[in-house]
Amino acid sequence: MILTAYFDESGTHKASPLSLMAGFIADARQWRKFEKRAAKLFRRYGVNVFHAIDLRRGDKDFRGWSVDNKITFMDEFQHIGNETLEVGFCSILRQDDYAAFYANKARAKKVIQDSKYGILFRASLASAIDAVLSVSRWSEGQPPRLYVVLESGHANSGDAVRLYEFFRSKLNDYQQGALSGIAFKSKSECLPLAIADLFAYNAYNKETGGKPIGIPKHAVKSDISFRSNLYRIPIEKETLEALYGQSVSEHREKHKAQRRVK
Repeated sequence: MILTAYFDESGTHKASPLSLMAGFIADARQWRKFEKRAAKLFRRYGVNVFHAIDLRRGDKDFRGWSVDNKITFMDEFQHIGNETLEVGFCSILRQDDYAAFYANKARAKKVIQDSKYGILFRASLASAIDAVLSVSRWSEGQPPRLYVVLESGHANSGDAVRLYEFFRSKLNDYQQGALSGIAFKSKSECLPLAIADLFAYNAYNKETGGKPIGIPKHAVKSDISFRSNLYRIPIEKETLEALYGQSVSEHREKHKAQRRVK
């Protein structure tokens, strides 16, 4: 069984008080249902590429839209995700925690330091792996294979590749097949990234106390269809300090191995 996790980030720029990475994991049948319904919704509204920030600002495909139209579209889109996708995760990292418990520590030379994007990816990939094991129909029978997709173009995308390979290196030969690849795609070519974008946007707005686009005039479909399958994953002091300690230990082990070779 092929499972795919699509993730998108928000707030990883330097000035943001927090960063997050959000997305969904589902099997091939679930993603096909999602894409069929989402594509139909996009055609009905004349949307080619979805970026939540464009919707909010009324840019590009959303130029000239009324507030009511924006609210209805977002509600319909989230409703489709609620009804078709298995589970969603949102990993959250506060800038002050990152600075205090990870990035500002005195570090040994050449120790690899994860960017905020990298730390969020660690948590997101770990959550996706946990989901694979926790859904009984996925974990029974032949081992499922997990494929991960992120939006292309981020300055720290190399961190995700390095950490993905780190995760694979911890698996034995039999288990390594469970991680079947990582890819970077644009939202124009990959519709599932759009629902990850919407999740990331809504989560960031909620975490930072941002103002909603508007107040719905009618019942919200996505509230009714919500299945309590979205999980908030805060990355706090204990986790950051453990990651820092892990990176130092790995550096020391690597240095010792290099000295033995010499």
